[in-house]
Amino acid sequence: MTPADADAVARLHATSWRAAYRGVFTDRYLDHEADTERRQAWRARLQAGATGTEWGLIAEDGAGRLLGFAWVMPDRDPDWGDYIDNLHVAPDLRGGGLGRRLMQGVAARLQREGSTRPLYLWVLEVNQAARGFYERLGAEIRDRQLSEPLGGRQHPVWRCVWRRPSSLLGDA
Repeated sequence: MTPADADAVARLHATSWRAAYRGVFTDRYLDHEADTERRQAWRARLQAGATGTEWGLIAEDGAGRLLGFAWVMPDRDPDWGDYIDNLHVAPDLRGGGLGRRLMQGVAARLQREGSTRPLYLWVLEVNQAARGFYERLGAEIRDRQLSEPLGGRQHPVWRCVWRRPSSLLGDA
């Protein structure tokens, strides 16, 4: 992921939120604020990420359409390890294996970079489909908390943890 990807990443992020969080985030936010807010956030993040330790992976089709992405903050927490801040797949492609391949790509890169830390992310409590997906990938579900403000308010979230991220690669 590079700064040139910011607008496409922001569009997919907002589209993903509209598909998953209608009725959770306000309609006003989803319909009138999410695109602009996500575009500003991703432009800033990718500019900063270009000089920092954070990085992202993107999945595109042959025509250059963004299909999914993951954003990673290595060594984010001394206990929980490397953090996946975002993982999104185009709504029309969910269930086709792209999310799994992105998770495998994250685990493989972290392993190449020498990480032996756990890997974790937060999932909104209402997003049962995502939580089930992470559980099928071997995540432990831990620590219910309130999120940072999203869509204008805080939401209950669960930490999903892979103690051995190499398990995402099929290593025993």
